[in-house]
Amino acid sequence: MVGAVAVVLVHGFPDTSEVWEGVAERLGERFWVVRYDVRGAGGSQAPVGGEGYRLERLVGDLVAVVEAVGGPVHLVGHDWGSLQGWAAVRARPELFLSFTSVSGPDLGHVGDWVSRNRLRPLKLAKVLWRSWYIAGFKVPVVPELVWRVPWVRKWLRAGRRELVNGLELYRANVGRSRRPEVVAVPVHQIELAKDPYVVREHLEAAEPWVRELTRSRLNAGHWASRTHPEQVARHIEDVVDGRWRRRLVVITGGGSGIGRATATAFARDGAEVVVLDVDEDRARQVAEAVGGHAYRVDVADAAAVAAVAEEVLRRHGVPDVVMANAGIGLAGSFLRTSQDDWRRVVDVNLWGVVHVLRAFAPGMAARGTGHLVVTASAAGYFPTAALSAYSTTKAAVLMLAQCVDAELREHGVRATALCPGLVRTDITRTFTFAGSTAAEQDDRRAAATRAYRLRGFGPEKVAAEVLEVVRKSRPVVPVTAEAKAVHLGNRVAPGLVRALGRRWRP
Repeated sequence: MVGAVAVVLVHGFPDTSEVWEGVAERLGERFWVVRYDVRGAGGSQAPVGGEGYRLERLVGDLVAVVEAVGGPVHLVGHDWGSLQGWAAVRARPELFLSFTSVSGPDLGHVGDWVSRNRLRPLKLAKVLWRSWYIAGFKVPVVPELVWRVPWVRKWLRAGRRELVNGLELYRANVGRSRRPEVVAVPVHQIELAKDPYVVREHLEAAEPWVRELTRSRLNAGHWASRTHPEQVARHIEDVVDGRWRRRLVVITGGGSGIGRATATAFARDGAEVVVLDVDEDRARQVAEAVGGHAYRVDVADAAAVAAVAEEVLRRHGVPDVVMANAGIGLAGSFLRTSQDDWRRVVDVNLWGVVHVLRAFAPGMAARGTGHLVVTASAAGYFPTAALSAYSTTKAAVLMLAQCVDAELREHGVRATALCPGLVRTDITRTFTFAGSTAAEQDDRRAAATRAYRLRGFGPEKVAAEVLEVVRKSRPVVPVTAEAKAVHLGNRVAPGLVRALGRRWRP
């Protein structure tokens, strides 16, 4: 493809370039895709002696390929192909526009990580036991005999030639002292959630040594390029297009309170933020403050949510994080809550979340990564006589988030129910008190505002929790001290929690 952007794919052990076939087919629709058999594999010749497999020699091969292509190129490496990539982007950064690393940490980075964590034996053990097989590979003769067993070769989907020659990669390189160096080329790591050999700590070892490092997660095993080629290709496309340099975050109810604070926190973290709110002026103010984008939407309107989601997807792409945060407050006893009150709070607090998740989750699942955050509430698991309608909707979205998480995990998408307690936001000024007169409404809103202000827990603290949630992927997250206490109480003394709830009268 004359004039097309070049993407070079480098395979690992014990594969050949065929492992990239599905990925190359997808990428080939847009890019000039180059893949080759590394020395000792597939159609390439095998060097005589183990020294021929030193990383320096392998990097020389890779550089020759890139120079033949005409560089600079976008580089993608898997397993030992990734190890070669790390060495290449250090040695010849001018030849590479980006580097995507899949299940192949740099040996120098890992050595440095081990040194920094030498006094943390449990953490060290978690990482080192994943590499138990390397010790066996360095033993003479025995591995070669194992490779003779047909079912072993079938299990690894590899030829005996690639298995035998590939042993020299370990024997020639593992154990040699390698001083880590700073990498100037933008690096993106694809974390494979089901990889039995490479864990998060392997990837984090690179963080002190890469100037521009991003990471995405794919719910697949070590050979994701073979089992999930469409998703791997999408991740690579995002790297080439520069999307991973800024996460895309969509927040409903982003014009005030927790939504505004979270938009600000994500923007400070380098994300591109889309603010959705029923109040367009507020949405614009927040978007201007964080350098993001604003759209008006009433989450209770399914058609409106679908239309806005379509525009967001078209203009900005598939989000990395979607926070279904829009909600309204309603207090009062069940007997005084009217049918219209029920319909309004259910439409916004429950149906609004359903509409948002239905609009954005399919695209995230198709891409194979993302995080959905639903703002529930501690009221969703604290039964009181004062919040029957509000608590019911929050209990519903609490369960919804957990169900969605159970379903979409296999697609690489996680969901979290965020459960704050008393947080100082503007919701108290718009709270509806069922069955109250206008004067009573004003008095009770003022009293609620004073109580929340005295509690002193600001929305920026919730926002910090959201950023942590997206990193650690927990399904249910109580935020404030009272939310955590009630959550624990439901486990150890549910009767006591119900008794406390009965004392809180409308």
